[in-house]
Amino acid sequence: MKISAWVFGVLCVACGSDDGEVRVQPKADAGMDASPGGAGGTSGSAGAGAVGGASGGAAGQGGGGGIVAKCSVAPMAPGVSEVKITSSGVARTARLVIPPGYDATQPTPVVLVFHGYLETAEQIENISQMTPAAAAAGFVVVYPQGISTSWNAGKCCGSSSSSKRPDVQFVSDLLDHLQTQICLDPKRTYAAGFSNGGMLSNRLACELSHRFAAIGPVAGPLAIDECLPQRVMPVIEFHGTSDFIVPYDGGGLSGTRSVKDNIDFWQKNAWCTDAAPAQVFQNGDSTCTEYNQCKEGAAIRLCTVQSGGHQWPGGKSAGPAGKLTQDISASTEMLKFFLAHPMP
Repeated sequence: MKISAWVFGVLCVACGSDDGEVRVQPKADAGMDASPGGAGGTSGSAGAGAVGGASGGAAGQGGGGGIVAKCSVAPMAPGVSEVKITSSGVARTARLVIPPGYDATQPTPVVLVFHGYLETAEQIENISQMTPAAAAAGFVVVYPQGISTSWNAGKCCGSSSSSKRPDVQFVSDLLDHLQTQICLDPKRTYAAGFSNGGMLSNRLACELSHRFAAIGPVAGPLAIDECLPQRVMPVIEFHGTSDFIVPYDGGGLSGTRSVKDNIDFWQKNAWCTDAAPAQVFQNGDSTCTEYNQCKEGAAIRLCTVQSGGHQWPGGKSAGPAGKLTQDISASTEMLKFFLAHPMP
């Protein structure tokens, strides 16, 4: 990316309008089987395709006591490939990474990682270093590509926001397609993202809470004014205190809400009763605090990097956007958090 384009992206990271926001009213989760078994019960969530139901609790990965359903999809070798679908009449793509040891008969956790404004799927793969972390944890990783290298996260960003591009529908359609090709676990499907992509992961938690078990935004709080999830949503958020693109205290060039406001919203959504969050991680400049007395076993965790810039902690540099810490790996820590929080 040319520096001039990057600077334009810095100035416009949360440009756009909040016109046309989707306002979701609470309703019963779509296609969820209420049969006994807790997280180990079967799921027929919308668009489950060939998966036909899967357990959120594979052995040793935080699930309940239900029977693990097997898949009937074709085997797929480990490696990288491109997924192509048509969503809302437009050709869309995503970068798919199958980890070593993938078994096409066993439901596998998946994380969708959304790039920042003016970035690509390949760039966020490099910046986040999610691929090696996911391989170690046994996750499939999907890096969707935004049109005009942007996402419609509400007030942000670029032409995707101003044209009200149906990116939430694209994500839903992408999951439908993936579940006919790969043995994905609908109880362990997660969304993460950086900056504009982090904002989109927040929006997905509002509007597709029946499809995502938890989210992991990095430097990207909510960018819509009204969010009505259908259930409590576990969240692990990462943000640097010296982020001048999406400021920790809100406002600034981006005009987004503060990190405190974002965490307050999600802990209230999860009905957390903690008097104050507990410290659960500390190393060098990085500290994580967590509300964990929440409904349905949810938790709301905030990892703060003192003097941290607009970067993915523990990853590669996202450009001249301030300090990049290696005192915590956002990818590693969010995958641990995800495995501890499957869909109820």
